[in-house]
Amino acid sequence: LLLMKNQLVFFWRCIFGPKLYQTYPFAIPPPSRNDQQPTHLYTKNTAESLSDNVFFVLKLSIGILKVTWPLCLIYCYRKGLLTYENGIMTLRIVGCIAIITAYFMLLRGIGRFVNPNYKIFIEQFYKVKSNPTKEARHNLLSKFDFSLSHWKPDYVIESSFIRKLPMISTTKNDLINRTESTLIDRLFHYPSLFLGYLCINVFGRRLMFPGSLQLLRQMMERPLLDGRTNLIVRYNAKRYLLRTADGNNIDTIFIDRRESNETRNGQTLVITCEGNAGFYEMGCVSTPVDAGYSVLGWNRPGFGESSGYPGTISEINSIDAVMRYAIEELHFLVDDIVIFAWSIGGYSACWTAVNYQDIRGLVLDAVFDDVLPLAQRQMPTYTSKFVEKTIRYYLDLNNIQLLKLYNGPFYLIRRTQDEIISLIPGRLETNRGNELLFHILHYRYPLIYNDDQTLTLLRRYICSNSIQKIALLEQYCSNQRELQTRTHEYRIENPVASYPSKFGENFSLLERQRFAIYIVDQYLVDFDSQHCTPLPQTYFHVPSRCI
Repeated sequence: LLLMKNQLVFFWRCIFGPKLYQTYPFAIPPPSRNDQQPTHLYTKNTAESLSDNVFFVLKLSIGILKVTWPLCLIYCYRKGLLTYENGIMTLRIVGCIAIITAYFMLLRGIGRFVNPNYKIFIEQFYKVKSNPTKEARHNLLSKFDFSLSHWKPDYVIESSFIRKLPMISTTKNDLINRTESTLIDRLFHYPSLFLGYLCINVFGRRLMFPGSLQLLRQMMERPLLDGRTNLIVRYNAKRYLLRTADGNNIDTIFIDRRESNETRNGQTLVITCEGNAGFYEMGCVSTPVDAGYSVLGWNRPGFGESSGYPGTISEINSIDAVMRYAIEELHFLVDDIVIFAWSIGGYSACWTAVNYQDIRGLVLDAVFDDVLPLAQRQMPTYTSKFVEKTIRYYLDLNNIQLLKLYNGPFYLIRRTQDEIISLIPGRLETNRGNELLFHILHYRYPLIYNDDQTLTLLRRYICSNSIQKIALLEQYCSNQRELQTRTHEYRIENPVASYPSKFGENFSLLERQRFAIYIVDQYLVDFDSQHCTPLPQTYFHVPSRCI
């Protein structure tokens, strides 16, 4: 009887246990043919595989329904389908789906119960769960790769510490004056806000963060597993699960190089912020890893094994949890931390820089100035005011306004053939990174860029190709040593950086123009590539103060 009870408990655990992906190998396996599955990957039997496919279709259907439910509701209303009889029919369909779900859950449990590899895993999983010491948890995570939906967080931030998001791009009054110029517009203020909220939550957020789509995650499953295997096996990386103040679980990976004899950069921690379809398994983490730094990567809510949905609030609470974990648990000093962001990750990076002013520096790769022009480009012209109001209220990713509040060092890596953040794909002069640099330099050094001639020269130089840049450098900055000496003297006289800077007081027009060119090169690094090309480690370094 006791044996039967134990078997039933074990079967129950197989039904509701986490999904197993792989058992990590002892060394990186050699490349295999596409038709061959590596031996370290978990092999499902027919029962479990069929059940998982059914659950995937159900999740996908629910996801599509979440996106299209307003249209479905309108369609049913116009066709007169919202009747009592159809309501009963809908309940019957839901009941059938529930029965099918229960059936395939049992089938999956049976499939796992007879699978010796899963039995080994689930036994160790519940053994650790009953005695969750730090060492036991790390050992399990370094041995098995599985769904973290059943995993207790390693670090929890209380909900009382939740970060709030102020409107940074404009005031509400200014926004209303720009987007509601007529009486009719103002009468429809709240209906338009509600419509904007629906648009953002139905499809806008998914378009802005496609990495959270269920279908894309399914397609990317194998590359993500390979990337995670590479980090854990080759670099002895450790995974941690962090609970944010707004209740999301964030999957993170940490590569500790502090005790390594192979690199001098290990004492510096690089925290990465990925793009809108990027994951730490195969994103910008590889660049600082190759450069020998300690690295902490994380997947934003809704990406990979992180729970929740992406958005501005969840984004800043996630990076806040990552920062606090790095400081409080991994014991890095704030001034030993560099934030490295790619693409849309620039928003969370800039927010971090503002709220942790003492970080060592900020590296922005292919980052835009403001998401609004990019969003308006994708929509019809007549919707521009509606798009502006919606973006400013619900997805206000304005990196310029955040960077203006940051006094530390940073530099921008611009992709010269960028097809994503350029208003005209591949055209350097339409790259939104230009606007970011233009506004920040104008803000930081108002005494240098204080007239139309200098501002025109600044924009001309920023938008120039490499040949044009060389010509302008020879014309204005032939004696760079003198410029370096003068900036060095200013830094000695003003050891604490504060912006707007007083550098450039009493400069002549020619002096301002010389420094206008020189300063750009301290903040801008061009990389001749498209948006998604992995960044070589030679382009990555710890930023230093310019002036």
